[in-house]
This record gives sequence, structure tokens and C-alpha cells, in this order.
Amino acid sequence: MPTLLFEIGCEELPASACDEANIQLPELCRRHLNAAPSDVYLGPRRLGVLVPNLPERTPDEWVKGPPLKVAYGEDGKATKAAEGFARKQGIAVEALEERDGTVGVVVPGQDLRAVLPSRLAEIVRDLSFAKSMWWNGDGLRFSRPVRWLCAKLDDETIMVEFEGIPSGGFSYGHRFTSDRVEIPDAQAYPETLRAAGVEPDRACRWRDICAALDELGPWSDPGDVMSEVVYLVESPIVLEGRFDERFLQLPSRVVTTAMQAHQRYFPLGENRFAFVANGGDPDVVRAGNEQVLENRLDDAAFTFERDVAKGIAGLARELGSITFIAGGGTFADKTERLVKLVERLGGGDASVEAARLAKADQAAELVREFPDLEGHIGAEYARLAGYPEAVSAAIEEHYLPESAGGKLPETEAGKILSAADKIDNLTVAFGLGHKPTGSRDPFGLRRAAIGLDRLALEGGLGIARDELGEARDFVEERFESLLDVPVEFVRAARSSAATELRGVAELALALAALPDERLEPIHTAYTRASRIAAEAEPGPVDAGLMTEPAEREVLDAVGKAEPEIGSALARHAYEEALDAAAQLGPPLARFFEDVLVMAEDSAVRDNRLRLLLEVRDALGQLGDFSEIPR
Repeated sequence: MPTLLFEIGCEELPASACDEANIQLPELCRRHLNAAPSDVYLGPRRLGVLVPNLPERTPDEWVKGPPLKVAYGEDGKATKAAEGFARKQGIAVEALEERDGTVGVVVPGQDLRAVLPSRLAEIVRDLSFAKSMWWNGDGLRFSRPVRWLCAKLDDETIMVEFEGIPSGGFSYGHRFTSDRVEIPDAQAYPETLRAAGVEPDRACRWRDICAALDELGPWSDPGDVMSEVVYLVESPIVLEGRFDERFLQLPSRVVTTAMQAHQRYFPLGENRFAFVANGGDPDVVRAGNEQVLENRLDDAAFTFERDVAKGIAGLARELGSITFIAGGGTFADKTERLVKLVERLGGGDASVEAARLAKADQAAELVREFPDLEGHIGAEYARLAGYPEAVSAAIEEHYLPESAGGKLPETEAGKILSAADKIDNLTVAFGLGHKPTGSRDPFGLRRAAIGLDRLALEGGLGIARDELGEARDFVEERFESLLDVPVEFVRAARSSAATELRGVAELALALAALPDERLEPIHTAYTRASRIAAEAEPGPVDAGLMTEPAEREVLDAVGKAEPEIGSALARHAYEEALDAAAQLGPPLARFFEDVLVMAEDSAVRDNRLRLLLEVRDALGQLGDFSEIPR
């Protein structure tokens, strides 16, 4: 079976478009070619796939027509529906086949070469990008203008007619050192491009860049710019540059951010840096990059000095003129909310002082130039102003974690301030109707909710569920993916009487860890009591209406178990709470065996139903056990 090469040649693609194509191309090949690529080639000027063992013919296809009872009348003759379907398929009505209660026709597969041009055109058309453009007036949208299409089936050239784009068995080498090159056959594609100065394989470019960086000494990539740089060059050349040592007086994070945020450079320590070029005279390229970085550092030094002259307290006074989010007040308003939240979360003097200053760097010129420095540069300004390290560290940590699995704050003040910031972000956004929908989450609320859950569970913070307002369900739902337990246990625990966010997670873990022999009696007692008393009117239980010993035994057991469960929950003593709940199992089993709940006397019947409600509510402190399938 033949091997297919298909290359889409473009103007310089952004790294994000290459990432998107990397995800889509394998699935598009399976959909349109019935085969998966062995290799995907991604670079700044090309998107390509190599698809081996391509079937010589497309598979036969069953085209489904009308149901059998619609296709034929009671007399067995074909109806107009059958005749119309047959006519559409270009066959006689007698040629229709019956399958699974319908009529249809088997359309034979076609020779691969007959369908390949249109199938490849569909792959181009179906590629979609978050940011796209059209340029040729025909309505084709793509990340960047498409300049050529190359398709080879082994050594045979496949012409793809698509929007007037040049097609054939050719590609292009390195923009500066080569020109058009002929691809002799599909398998020769990567080596042909390498001979023309292009490394088409992303993994090879990554390997070569890392090896060259290693030769320059210890290097770092705190901003993960490598994942972008690898798509910016076709033939990577790694060069070393230097900048004036006077810039080392700036905070190291400022220097690193200036290197990476705009220029995608790699710090080498001291005043050295590395960068990846795509060709050119090394001395000229080096001098140009050194000049660009020094200009960036000059700007950073100037704005840093202006910010320091104002001081962090002065910056904080400017927050009243900066909007937090539309409808959510200013950053001064947010600061007031943070201080109150920190106090309610049990924060001490350091946490409260950090809350007053946490958003001051939103007024800093350096943060406007380098948004990645928020929090960090605020902490630097606090240190320069002489604030205690506990305050500065909390300011620096309060944006953590920066991703779902990112690092949590290490200091207690940092944890509290981080939780307060996330609670405020969530409650304000939800109050304004900005709940995330689908993949849209412009305010990063999913990340904030997961961070809050982790601060509660891993950080041990006592975060009251009532603090979450309208965002409570949204935050607690994140435990379903965060905890390594079946989601049913999380849903059960969310209905519990746990007052803190941490309690929901810990209770879900405790319920999931219960062996069946311990869970079953509690589950049965809860679900049976809940089901029978579902329509009962709540009210006090009258011991004087009890005529059976089993009733009194349940009443005594509930009176003992309910406070024990509540007390254990408040102390996060879940084993103790579950042991107390288990005490209700045996007396309730005897109750159902000895007592007719639906007694003829309505007063007795209602009293027994209210007793079952108390059983349900006592056990319900541990959650809604009906959520857990048995």
C-alpha cells in the first residue's frame, strides 16, 4: 500500500497555529483518508503529514434510505419514497437492499487516486485556528496565507486544485539559503528538506536547540518559551549574547522577564543570554539581539526607578482610579474586600497588611509593561519599603497556584491572601453573571476554583462554604476532577453538613474509602428512611405516640447519634462520625421489621414518618447517600 506525503506551505505561522494543527491533523487524516499519519511535520512555513499504508480504494459505503414500511406498501410494491431514493442514487428501485428495517444501497469504494485531490482539499478547508484570516477573496480562512500544496503518493505527484493555490510535487527550502525543491517521493521528504536547509521535524529541532544550549553552560527557561521558539525557526542556530552589567542591579526576575516575555531568550546567568536564530551572519544577528535586549532593559530600569520613587504605599493610593472589572468596582474596592476576607479567614497582622498592599503593583508602570511581574514586583517594592518579609512573601505568593497543578503558597499568610483573592474573583464575577460557559473562561475562574480547592485540601485552610456565595456549586464541582474518587462520592459529600470546603473533600475521600460492609448499613438506613418519609411534614417526634419498643429504640439511637456525628464532623473526625452513623443501622432494621410505618391511625403514622425524617437528617449530615449507586 502506498505512502502519502501532504504539505501545506504557508507564510510564517505563529507557534499557536502549529500547536492547533498538531492536534487536528491526525484526526483529519483519519476522517478523510481512513488512515493515521506516522509523522506530522510542523514548522514556521509548513504543515505536513506522512501517511503510510494508505488503502488503494476507499471502503464500500452503505447509504441508508427510508424505513422498510415506508419504502413498500401493503401490496409489496415500491412507494414513491423508495423510487425517489433509488433515483437519487442512480439505480433501479429493484436494486435496493434491505438491512435492519430500512432499504438502502451499497456504494462501491473508489480508486484512491480519484478521490485523493478532493480529500486533501477538505483537510485544508477543515483546519481551524483560534486566530485566522482570509486573503484571496474566495472566503478561505487560514492562520496565514497558503502559498503552495505538495502531495506525493509514493513517487507519483497528486495535483490538488484548491482556491487557485499552486500545487505539485515541490516544496521550498530555507527562506534565506534555498529555493524551490522537487520532492522525488513521499519517503524522501524529510531528507530532501534537510538538504535544502530545513529541519521539518519539531522533535529534532527541539533536540538540536537543547544540545546547543547545553554547550553554552547552565541555562533556564522559566517562561517555557522553548515550546514557542521551536516553531519559529526552520534551521536553528543558537548564539550567545551579553548585556551591560549595570542591569544586574535590577531584580533578577525583571531581567529574566525582559529576556523571555518579548524576545524569547534563555538566561545563562550573570549578564549572558542565549537566543535561537534562523540564519544570517552570526556577528550581525548577535549585535542586533544584544541591542534589542539592552533597549528593553533600559525601559525596565527607567520604569522600575519611577515605581520605587513612588513607593508601594504611593502606588496603593492610585488604585481608586483603576477598574478591577466592569461592575466590580476599582482595585481600591477590591483591596477593601480582601482585607475583610483575610480577617474572616483568620489571617493575622501580616496577612492583613499584605492584603492592603497586594494589588498596589497594578498601578506600577513595570507591571503595565510586563504583566507577568504582578505580585512578584509588588513584593520587591514592599521589601524596598522596609515591610516585614512575611508581608512581602504573602504579596508574592497570592497569585499561586498559577495552574491547576501549580505550586501552592508556602507561607501561611500567602495561603490566606491567595484564598481571599480567589474567593473575591469568583464571587464578584458570579455576581455579575460571568459564569464560564463551554470553553470560555475569560476571567480564569476555573483555575481560581481549583486553586481554592487545593488551598483548602492541601493547604489546610478553613474556608467556610458560605463565603463562596453564588460560586459555591461551581467551586465544589471542581473536586470531581481534582479528587481521585468516583464523582458520586463527591456529589454525596457536597450535600453534607460540612461547613468548610476542606470538609467536603475529606468527607468524599472518607466515604470512598469505606469498605462495603461499613457503607452498606449506613447507605440502606439513609436511603430507606429518605424514600419512605419523602412526603412527610417535618415536626417534633412525640414519644407519647410510640407503641412499639423498636420505635423508642430508634428515637434513642437518633438522639445519641445526631450530636455525635455533628461534633465529629466539626472536628474533621470522619471515622468517628461514620462509627456514630453506623449505630443507627441495627435499630432501624428492627424498626422496619417490627413496626408498620403506615399505621391506620394518622397521628401514629405521621409520628413514625417524622421519626424517619430525623433518621434521614441525622445521617444526612454525612451527605446524600442516594447519590452513591449500590
